[in-house]
Amino acid sequence: MKLFSLLLAFSVGTIIIGCNKPETPQLQSVVKNTIDTAIVVYDTASIPPGPEREFILLGRELFMNTHTLIGPKGTIAQIAGNEMDCQNCHLKGGTKPFGQPLVTVSGRYPQFRGREATILTIQDRVNNCLDRPLLGKHLPFNSREMNAFAMYFKWLWDKNKNALKVPGDIPNNLTWIDRRTDWKKGKIEYEQNCARCHGLDGEGVKTPSGYGYTYPPVWGMHSYAVGSSMHRVGKLAAFIHNNMPNDMDVTHIRMSVDQAYDIAAYIDNDSINPRPNFHEEASLYPVVKHKPYDYPYGPYADTFSQDQHKFGPFKPIEDYWKSRKK
Repeated sequence: MKLFSLLLAFSVGTIIIGCNKPETPQLQSVVKNTIDTAIVVYDTASIPPGPEREFILLGRELFMNTHTLIGPKGTIAQIAGNEMDCQNCHLKGGTKPFGQPLVTVSGRYPQFRGREATILTIQDRVNNCLDRPLLGKHLPFNSREMNAFAMYFKWLWDKNKNALKVPGDIPNNLTWIDRRTDWKKGKIEYEQNCARCHGLDGEGVKTPSGYGYTYPPVWGMHSYAVGSSMHRVGKLAAFIHNNMPNDMDVTHIRMSVDQAYDIAAYIDNDSINPRPNFHEEASLYPVVKHKPYDYPYGPYADTFSQDQHKFGPFKPIEDYWKSRKK
């Protein structure tokens, strides 16, 4: 109850991945809805008083300041294993178009997931993110914190008027480039465009307090693990192209599709940029044919090499599987 009072007492701020900048006290993300062109404003001040408001605000605070509340030194519990926050990958509280938005996630779960070859609930999916990107352990399904996450996602879904189309949400992919990615070019691009925020060593920049990140790590032992979605070159390239550099609205610098693929190949090149590896290869994607084209670990249900599944070209793999479905 003490935490709820604290949450209600201060304004909720937003920090996002890359070159993070403080935003207005309320969550004010405006999303163009592709179904009816309505404008959706996610404003926490509009939530009516009551127990649901308390849980929604707690869920958002867990999302925005994960490391503070359930990180290694969490004030509620020690669940996450690193000092990253959910909002490092799901920008503006999960509301930014093409920033891995979660506006429709409550409407999409339960859903089948090829990585586990079973039906997952929204609670399963939260725990998946605590597992790999945040290097942590699971929240109990009926815990206050898990219910708070679920209530926050439901609020986003309700604000979206239960409409299942948000730009960059389903799907959030790029067209495959027609060549193999070039991580050596990506290294040069990274040093020119990304290192100023994420560091030449890729390990981000800590906050002045030394706990948590102003700019999150993109590799190293405190970044996302092998098996995370961002560890797929295609997935990371889409995120980079659509969102990085984070201040591109000011600088008018935006990574091209080719640049994004090469940078993603460099960041996710484990041979030079190691990251946590829980050696789960045998347990992930138990049905081999469900592996994405850019999943970097075999075995595969096709004849393409592990190197090609990691670095491309990916279009021949896609064409092969499309031909098999005819």
